Amino acid sequence: GFAFPDWAYKPESSPGSRQIQLWHFILELLRKDEYREVIAWQGDYGEFVIKDPDEVARLWGVRKCKPHMNYDKLS
Repeated sequence: GFAFPDWAYKPESSPGSRQIQLWHFILELLRKDEYREVIAWQGDYGEFVIKDPDEVARLWGVRKCKPHMNYDKLS
């Protein structure tokens, strides 16, 4: 697998936390097998692919307590 610096591996933020940054949220999703159909690593150089942008946006909205989040707003 791809190795990240130690500072990237901090404990998950609480589910309702608005403090998390998008890059860390994406890393959390990439590390969980249950989201493989939504977002996944691609290739050998730390690249990933978002397979279901609407679901990534929905999950981000849940985390940020913003129920009307969509991919346009996320990006």
